[in-house]
Amino acid sequence: MHRAIAAWLTEHPWRPLIASALCGALVQLMQQLPLLQLTVLPFTLAACAIPVLSVLRFDTRLGLAAAAVGAGSQCWIVYLLAPMVMAGTYPGIVLAFFGPALLAVLLKRTGSLNLCFQVAVLTTGLLLALVHVALPDPVGVWKPVLAELLNAMQPTGLSQADRDAFLAAVARPMWGALGAFALATVFGALLLGRWWDSLLRSEPGAFGREYQMLRLGVALGIAVTVLFLLAMTSDALLIAWLATVALMALTFQGLAAAHRSRAGGRLKLGWLAAIYLLLIVPLSNIVTMFVLASWGFVDNWLRPRRPASP
Repeated sequence: MHRAIAAWLTEHPWRPLIASALCGALVQLMQQLPLLQLTVLPFTLAACAIPVLSVLRFDTRLGLAAAAVGAGSQCWIVYLLAPMVMAGTYPGIVLAFFGPALLAVLLKRTGSLNLCFQVAVLTTGLLLALVHVALPDPVGVWKPVLAELLNAMQPTGLSQADRDAFLAAVARPMWGALGAFALATVFGALLLGRWWDSLLRSEPGAFGREYQMLRLGVALGIAVTVLFLLAMTSDALLIAWLATVALMALTFQGLAAAHRSRAGGRLKLGWLAAIYLLLIVPLSNIVTMFVLASWGFVDNWLRPRRPASP
């Protein structure tokens, strides 16, 4: 199925533009329907992967045009359905479409998926640092949104003091969670677009070998280690946000290590399938991410190995 999708998208240069516009609009429409909300994330990854495939199969201009069309259509639907949204909604949509496309440009020029991974992690951290510096009260930005959600839930037995304490506690990690989600979306879309591209090339196992070699490397590995130590001993807001992003980055590396173990025959296919299933099940996904991040952290300090043949 994925090969057929990739082949259809690349048969004519105009098809990625049409598909990106339709998918960008549908992503937002699906969020309004309770029965389709569970499919929003995979559909978002597919929508943001179309510009990636366009860059890799055609050229940079077409890929960026597909990203612009997709982001524009989704922003238009957001404006029609919910004119009063957070100021960061529109930049977030633009980042979701243009981030993977720009990483695809880097991938096409360098041929290094791992470099794209490291750049995505660094860029996410820098954007969070910019938010921390630019906003006078970054936590307070989330309180009206969370208060509206709390009112919709209509909880009973909450005093005003308890309500304020709850909102403050939940609003504090929101930027870090958003950064981790942005990293997952942007890099996940790059992976999907690169996989589609590999299906159309005579490169059996090329994408698998690239993905299995994902590593933060020595410099980022040291930075992440120091970051986690600071997060355990400090209450600094930015440190907590960056630690959340680092956890997501290590989750990607843990998944890469799992695939490498599967390719080497050390992990059965059923266990790999169980990992992905647990990642999408509520509650178990948090534990699974922590286990994968721990695996990724250990894997980052192991001697680099030649990936096993898939």
